[in-house]
Amino acid sequence: MRIKFCLLLPACIALAGAALAQEPASEPRSAGLYRLPFADRTMVKVFDDFITHRPRGRVDLFAVEGTKPYRVVAAAAGRIMAIQDSYSEQQSGRAAADCHNNYVWIAHPNGEWTNYSHLVHGSVTAGAGLKVGDVVKAGDYVGEEGEVGCAMLNHVHFEVAVPDNANPIDAGGFLTDNDGGKRERNPRFCGVAGETVVKNAVYRAVHCQS
Repeated sequence: MRIKFCLLLPACIALAGAALAQEPASEPRSAGLYRLPFADRTMVKVFDDFITHRPRGRVDLFAVEGTKPYRVVAAAAGRIMAIQDSYSEQQSGRAAADCHNNYVWIAHPNGEWTNYSHLVHGSVTAGAGLKVGDVVKAGDYVGEEGEVGCAMLNHVHFEVAVPDNANPIDAGGFLTDNDGGKRERNPRFCGVAGETVVKNAVYRAVHCQS
């Protein structure tokens, strides 16, 4: 809330307190430090960050400079937990529940999972040759940036989350028991000032130094 003019101090204090109460609570950052999920030296722009994305708690990234087709890579070492890359239709404008997204979920040793959505048809299983259960290293190729499913443009929908142990994701690849995005974590990225990305900013994808 923006207060332009206030004559009475108590009223000003009350109004300011109400405005602060409406501000979103601080979002938990990821325990892990991840690389931007694009091949080294790819320039990546942030379409929506953790705060501006709707629903909150995810990040939309798209390549603006580099070698096409833009290769999507694992943000950290882990194990492939789920793959869907059989769809090819762009379905922008539909409700999320009505869209068919291509995705990869990777589980990491720290208990967090990362998700890479809207990937090109067949780019995970055929292009990268991956299957559920495979182990990947940070920077390993996992697919190509696409616009499959609920997507306005070619990009990677990326998220870091702590899923439910018993039932992590549903048949559509969405996290279960995630009301209000409570399982989402604001990704910490190496090579990014302050470690978290900001809407409209451009960053270079780099390997994390150990």
